Order: sequence, then structure tokens, then C-alpha cells
Amino acid sequence: MQYLILRKYLLKFSLGIFFLFFAWNLYSQEIRGLTSKEFYEQYGNKLHDESLLIIDGRTEAMFDRERIGNAVNIDADSEDLLEQLEQHMDQSVIVVYCTTIRRTTDIVNKLKGIYEGEIIFIIDGVRGWKLNNLPVNKGEVISLLEAW
Repeated sequence: MQYLILRKYLLKFSLGIFFLFFAWNLYSQEIRGLTSKEFYEQYGNKLHDESLLIIDGRTEAMFDRERIGNAVNIDADSEDLLEQLEQHMDQSVIVVYCTTIRRTTDIVNKLKGIYEGEIIFIIDGVRGWKLNNLPVNKGEVISLLEAW
């Protein structure tokens, strides 16, 4: 009788471990920090590829001056940050960078709650990118007359 009870508990325990392992793998998320140089070595050929979403978390003015690849601008300090991020949940890989790590961390923390794909953040940001002489896309210079 005790053998049957023990066997029953072992079966329940084994099933519990199996489902826990399955759930862990189902909802696990890969978040990696790379230096600008490491990122460029691994993904430099995809900077203008539609399959890779690059988010620039700086202000619009900073983004307009220069950006990495085909980055989209989502200011980490904007009031509708979450809504803007939700528009890009169909991407398999999201890359985030800013000037410093503070804005990057804010965006990555928001993504962790709503996105299940791979997240890569550039540790040294656009400063490290420029220090390593990696290519940036320069924005257009608009004169005051054109702005009016």
C-alpha cells in the first residue's frame, strides 16, 4: 500500500517538474547586452534589414542628428512609451540603444513585460558606436526658413 502511495507522489512530482520545465522554456526570454563593436560584428550586415528592429530611445532632436542603421525613434521618456513599443511586437529581434544605459534600461524593462522575442541592447550606446568609428546615418540639416 505504501508503495502505491509513494509511486503516486513520484508520478505527480515528475509531472509537476515536467510542466514547470515546459512553462519555463515557453516563456523564457533572451536578453543580451552587447558592446557596439560586438553588435556590429554580429549584426552589421543587417543594419538596414527589415527583420531587425532597432529602437533609438533618445529624444527626437538627437535622433534627427544621427542614428544607427534604420532605427526608429521611440523616446524612452515619452508618456506613451508602452503604446509605441506595442506597435512593434511582431518583430523577432529588437535592438535598443540610447546615449547612455539609463534610457536603454527603461525601454528594455518595458519590453520585458510585453515582448516575448529576443532583446539586444547596446551597452555603450551611440557614444561607444561613434568612438569605435562605426557608421551612423546623419539626419538632414533643416534651415530655419525651411522649418517655417
